[in-house]
Amino acid sequence: MSAASDDEFPCYLRAYFPCRIDYTKFILGEDSHDLRFTVTLDPVPRKNPLMVIYDGPTDDGDTLVTISKPKDHLGKLSTTIQVSDIATVLSNRFDDIHRLYKFSLKVGGSRREKFEWRPSEGKEVQEMFRHAKGYKLVRLKSVGPGAGKGGKRKDRQLDETSDGKEVVAVWATKKSLVPSNLRMDVKPFKFELRASGKSGELGSEFGYFALATALRIWSYKALGITGFRITD
Repeated sequence: MSAASDDEFPCYLRAYFPCRIDYTKFILGEDSHDLRFTVTLDPVPRKNPLMVIYDGPTDDGDTLVTISKPKDHLGKLSTTIQVSDIATVLSNRFDDIHRLYKFSLKVGGSRREKFEWRPSEGKEVQEMFRHAKGYKLVRLKSVGPGAGKGGKRKDRQLDETSDGKEVVAVWATKKSLVPSNLRMDVKPFKFELRASGKSGELGSEFGYFALATALRIWSYKALGITGFRITD
């Protein structure tokens, strides 16, 4: 798999949209002078991937990640994320009142761990935008930086959940009073690796999977793209 231009996955990314009302192609970068990835999005119910992430500031670069169309089966949405020859499935249920998104991944060689995106308006998310909302990625088999004490938001350690787990990534967008399917402009997207997600402990592929799963959830929460009945 081709890597980003400086051979390290960036810890922070934001989306840049060439057109404010077109979300089918956008660029991710640490800032407007350091554009790292191009993302194409196909919202039509056909067999093309939902998203493809390319290396560099155009879609002429190498394909780094493919994100399948989410498939709806018996109230469960499943999205396949492919990075090189490694794949995982991001899943969630419509009847899940906690709105959790789950996947598993091999980290540190052969050890498989479970991860969970949880909705959040905590400090890690609020740092990204004024009036932000988003999700935090929780490493389920972990102890947070506050020795796993957890607790209420105002009291607990940064990058630790209320149940004492480690937060390894976050993504955020801006709150809006207008439903996503009625908005004419594109809601923003910011992403950041944190704690062991940032240190490299979770492996060289982790950043790509964290980013791809974050973009999939953003496409639903901010753009209203849900499940598909795939046609030719």
